[in-house]
Amino acid sequence: MKPNIDLLLARYFGGSSTPQDLEALEQWLASSPLNELEFERLTTLYQRLRSPQLEMAMPNTAVAKAKFMAYMLSEKQTVNIKDASFPKTILFKRWMLVAASVALILSLSIVFWKLPQAQHDVVFATQAKPLQRVLSDQTEVKLSELSKITYSSNYGNEAKNIFLEGEASFEVGHAGNGTLRVCADETFIEDIGTVFEVSAYPDSSYITVKVSTGQVHFYTKTNKGLVIAANETGVYDKKTKTFKLLVPSVESIEKIGMHANFNAMILSEVVEIITKVYHVDIRFADPNIAMRKITVNFDGENLDMVLQIIAETLDLTILKEENTYLLRNKKFNAQ
Repeated sequence: MKPNIDLLLARYFGGSSTPQDLEALEQWLASSPLNELEFERLTTLYQRLRSPQLEMAMPNTAVAKAKFMAYMLSEKQTVNIKDASFPKTILFKRWMLVAASVALILSLSIVFWKLPQAQHDVVFATQAKPLQRVLSDQTEVKLSELSKITYSSNYGNEAKNIFLEGEASFEVGHAGNGTLRVCADETFIEDIGTVFEVSAYPDSSYITVKVSTGQVHFYTKTNKGLVIAANETGVYDKKTKTFKLLVPSVESIEKIGMHANFNAMILSEVVEIITKVYHVDIRFADPNIAMRKITVNFDGENLDMVLQIIAETLDLTILKEENTYLLRNKKFNAQ
């Protein structure tokens, strides 16, 4: 590896990477499969070095002191104290020199023992493409583009807190100590044994959590929030500080019903929620359409009916191409 790559990797594993460092590292990974293998090897080595079994033992100062006193006694016996010609100041200075040396060694031993124990933040971020990582507790994180997670280098030893900006899915592992808790803006998503996805972009007014299996507790410091089960999606409104639960009831593979109440919500944010529930692509022919507000209630309608209701409410038409829907003003039909 080139020296600049060594420096980038050192900053990465030390948790001090800049956005420019992460972009350069991502380009290096994409340039060769061998680079990816080397990165995985270093990641595995780093995780092993952080294992509790490899922690250094505390220096035994009592043993060091006993050896020092034995050494001093042997030195004293080699000197003929009755010899008046032996300068007492030399003996004293020698004692002081040895004592200072032992004290320095003990001090350095304690410093180097504490050094590996110091905690620091580990940052895992993406730029143009998604990446994935397996954490020390075997939790698999799939990080979407332009997203970032931050966690302690001591992750899994006492607690499992992950701070998310952007979007990621988590397949929870159960090694180590503590319960996985994802901190997204002002909300917390606490695992109850599950696979789930979180979307928490800083410029969005909503935080969404979609659960595939198991359950999660979705809450804030001041609101006990929701318990979200499999095939459910929870939405937190940053402005109103409220939670909503979207419950798709699966009647068949083709027919999915959604239960939700949108009150004076911007259409782009409604569409953002719908796309995450149904895994479809919905676009706007005119950016101004996305800024319209809508008040509507859905009670078990399937995707096509949901979009039809939105279109009728806002005087729009829908153009469908495979898995993509285009919303546009009705005036285009007259052309």
